[in-house]
Amino acid sequence: MGENELEDFYHYLPVNDAAITWGAYLTGVGRARTGPDQEYPPKGHPGLYDHCWSRGRVLPEFQILLISEGRGVFETKETGTVSIGPGYAFILFPGVWHRYRPDADVGWRERWISFNGVMTHRLQELEVIDPSRAVHRARDFDRLIEGFDQLLSRVRSSPNQNSVMLSMQVLSLIGNIIESMVDPGQIPGGDRTVRENTIGDPLVADTLNLIWTHSDRAFTVKSFADRLCVSRRVLQRRFHAELGHSILQEMIACRLSRAKRLLKETDLGIKEVAYIAGFPSEERMRVTFNRTEKVSPSQYRAAAVAKTRGEASK
Repeated sequence: MGENELEDFYHYLPVNDAAITWGAYLTGVGRARTGPDQEYPPKGHPGLYDHCWSRGRVLPEFQILLISEGRGVFETKETGTVSIGPGYAFILFPGVWHRYRPDADVGWRERWISFNGVMTHRLQELEVIDPSRAVHRARDFDRLIEGFDQLLSRVRSSPNQNSVMLSMQVLSLIGNIIESMVDPGQIPGGDRTVRENTIGDPLVADTLNLIWTHSDRAFTVKSFADRLCVSRRVLQRRFHAELGHSILQEMIACRLSRAKRLLKETDLGIKEVAYIAGFPSEERMRVTFNRTEKVSPSQYRAAAVAKTRGEASK
């Protein structure tokens, strides 16, 4: 699709109950060039999305805008007034008052998406995105523009389709934009991991990779040491010094974690769960659950199902 075909194109997509269950869904997308002294925003958008500088606007969903040419200003109570130039991106948050406009002398070129869903709200809950950090100069801007235009082309070719695959494309674009806007260290929780500390010893990091990739097989500590070309004693010592527990304990934790997910999220039989999770037998998995969770695998599954049903009924 050519440059001119996407210019001044916008579309708001149908959203139904099925789309809402996907966790993230697109509500609108657009691209426009506002020239010097042109009216902004242009007329024709639904009343929900229309806004003017004097009163600002509050949306019930998220929007992200990329500015590729020109300049202007962006303002919220959380950010204050921020000058916007080429290569800038800013995020609009549901329930947060905002306003923005291009400079009347030069105008600007913008691309935008509107989106919502529990997954996107979760990003805000985890402070990966936050209204106080709504605007930044974006890195790798050309790649973001390419991603935007691919999304625009897809919507233009099927304007009445709001699909799971479209939502996946939107999530990918959102992730790329957020990653480009700030360094991970600037985001509280942006570098979060399931481990409390960064793994500093490369030998331990390689061992963890083997455990979490291959512990569903009949591996032993010696087989890990042989594969990493070190003695078993050295491997165990360095592993314990880095993490404070043994390789065997890590293997058991890995298998237990997998078994819990399978019990919660599938209808597989207990014996099959034990095999897939990497336990040598169903009995060994039962003993591990009784020791660590104080319940049997069947009781753990029943409790998880009851909790899910209780949350769904709220």
